[in-house]
Amino acid sequence: MSGPVPFEDSVPPEIGPRGAEPSVAGYAGRARDAQLEYKAILATASIGIAFTRERKFTLCNPKFAEMLGWKADELIGQPGDVVYPSRESYEALGAIAVPVLGDGRQLDVEWEVRRKDGTTFLARLIAKMVSTTDPKAGTVWIAEDITARKRQADEVARLLREQEAILDTASIGICFVRERQIVRCNQRFEELFGYGAGEANGMSTRQYYFTDDDFASSGSYVAQLGAGEKQTFEQWLRRKDGSRIWCKVVVKAIDPRQPAEGTIGIFEDITAEHGVLESLEAVRAALERAVGERTVELREANERLQAEIADRRQAETRAQHLADHDALTGLPNRRLLEDRLTQALALSQRNREQTAVMFVDLDRFKIINDSLGHTAGDAVLKEISERLVKQLRVVDTICRIGGDEFIVVLPEIKRPSDAASVAAKILETVLHPCEAEGRELHLSASIGISVFPDDGRDAETLIRNADAAMYHAKETGRANFQFFTDQMNQTASRRIALENDLRQAVLKGELRVYYQPIYAAAGGVAAHEALLRWQHPTRGVIEPADFIQIAEDTGLILRLGEWMLGEACRWGTFIGTERKMPVCVNLSPRQFNDPKLPDVVAQALKSTGLPPELLELEVPEPALMHNADIALAVLKKLRQIGVTVAIDGFGAAYSSLVALRQLPVHKLKVDRSLVAEVHRDGKAIVAGIAGLAHALELKVTAVGVETEAQKAALIACGCDNLQGYLLGAPADAETAAKDYV
Repeated sequence: MSGPVPFEDSVPPEIGPRGAEPSVAGYAGRARDAQLEYKAILATASIGIAFTRERKFTLCNPKFAEMLGWKADELIGQPGDVVYPSRESYEALGAIAVPVLGDGRQLDVEWEVRRKDGTTFLARLIAKMVSTTDPKAGTVWIAEDITARKRQADEVARLLREQEAILDTASIGICFVRERQIVRCNQRFEELFGYGAGEANGMSTRQYYFTDDDFASSGSYVAQLGAGEKQTFEQWLRRKDGSRIWCKVVVKAIDPRQPAEGTIGIFEDITAEHGVLESLEAVRAALERAVGERTVELREANERLQAEIADRRQAETRAQHLADHDALTGLPNRRLLEDRLTQALALSQRNREQTAVMFVDLDRFKIINDSLGHTAGDAVLKEISERLVKQLRVVDTICRIGGDEFIVVLPEIKRPSDAASVAAKILETVLHPCEAEGRELHLSASIGISVFPDDGRDAETLIRNADAAMYHAKETGRANFQFFTDQMNQTASRRIALENDLRQAVLKGELRVYYQPIYAAAGGVAAHEALLRWQHPTRGVIEPADFIQIAEDTGLILRLGEWMLGEACRWGTFIGTERKMPVCVNLSPRQFNDPKLPDVVAQALKSTGLPPELLELEVPEPALMHNADIALAVLKKLRQIGVTVAIDGFGAAYSSLVALRQLPVHKLKVDRSLVAEVHRDGKAIVAGIAGLAHALELKVTAVGVETEAQKAALIACGCDNLQGYLLGAPADAETAAKDYV
């Protein structure tokens, strides 16, 4: 702590004009200038400065008071022993200082001093009499906290001892080389090359090579060392008595940034292994020659046989393709459809998932055949087939079962509304005009949908029910889709309506960003998380859980995410970047996997002026753990930008300690399912996560804190930050900013 320093009446002795006697006005001006300079020096000095007289403090600068935990004004007049651990310590220092200062010399000691709160630290104290001719003028003291420096010196000494122990006990030869001379080596290195204790130190490395060329090539290995790289090679080296030894050598720069520091080399005697390998290599080469000489004829015969087999397989493949595919469009036919649908149903039953079957029929296609002929009709069918294939996933199947009828199989869907989304895309792509015989043709389609297991448990039933639903679609006006059940129709209709509304929400200004505070465990707001809300004109506020999945499925999440990122960055800039208050933004899996994500983040920061370190991106745990290699590449780009990255929902299901250690993230957000049980039987899990995170130098935030019991347990587990309705509910941008503007 620091406080005001009473400078006005504290000009030390010996500060005044020298030389010729000035005028009264000149003397006052010089005195005022000197006093101002003196005050500035004390106020801005980065070291502690204090004046004492008659064993009491008469003046100190803010740094001195802050170092000792006092306010500068309350330290004035205090006896000198208040800054020492004991009276004995104070008297002991006095016994050293008095004779030194009395002789006009400078005192320079390291001494333990005490803060106001009773804690102590090691300081370097430099003192000198203000006036050597007037002892009553007092003493000036300079104090510097050297605790960290002392700790560093102790750490260096410990590391040197550990290094010495490694060198003494290593079973391999180790040497340090600078300018191609051995600076230091261990006992094993000397034994390896036949030298006595200390004999190799200072010796040129040329002595270990048989020829100048070998010596020069070793230098080329060293020249190739880059940042953190090492060179590994094997070669013959020379012992003191001239005998040779086959060594495995590993060389690495001591400090790649300072090549002059030299290299460290590790030497391992593998002469015996090398001899065995040479013998084995010779035997293997002889055996290969013998086998090669005897197998030329067999190889040629085998090649002829393989060519015949390839021709036969190609012919069989063509025949099989013709048997299983439609000759006009190249799509699977009914025979292949039944096989694939049966496999899809078996997989869905085993995984307890759903499979949708869609019966697609082109409306009034017969008119085209009748008016323009079958050639034009075939051209239309080919084009429509290509369009339909582009709307499907790789795992989906589309078959032409005759005329203008197609069947689509969608295996392992999560909900019937997923089939509705695909049907809507198919309807839209069919509506685009086709060209045939120089004419622009407009078509539409009617689609019936059945879903396993609700609408049937075998392929025949599902196809029959989808066909029935397709006829219902034609009866309701064509150019639409219908589910086999009314309930599914209603659900799908609601989802499609919500999807259409969501597409217009950004343009109509219906989306809002709310901000929830994140508190440090020790108290005080540490950051804010941006949360998306949808103010629907007729349905009221729609929570993210009701529309984020739709946005994710349709790709709208990319546009929504970019808008939300920009809004959050603008709000972070609005509340003031000088507060160093980060704003956190969630990324969906699809956003994180978007190749444009780093550019979108960089543009948002540039356009709003928010410093990168004040933006925290929260990535769902599955998006990171599902493909760690891809995630690592994205995280490296984000790290170059300078933003903070947190793993959201950590501990729910996908946690991988190996991946976590490799990913360059900064924080973990404990999943709310673990937080909900932390005060009962989940404390050990959360404490384990916190311990792991801290070991990896990561911060931990607990999400969903709703009770005092949870809060206390989370703090006890070591969580750094807390977030939840107990501490603060999300608020709109204006309300959340009131405390900062």
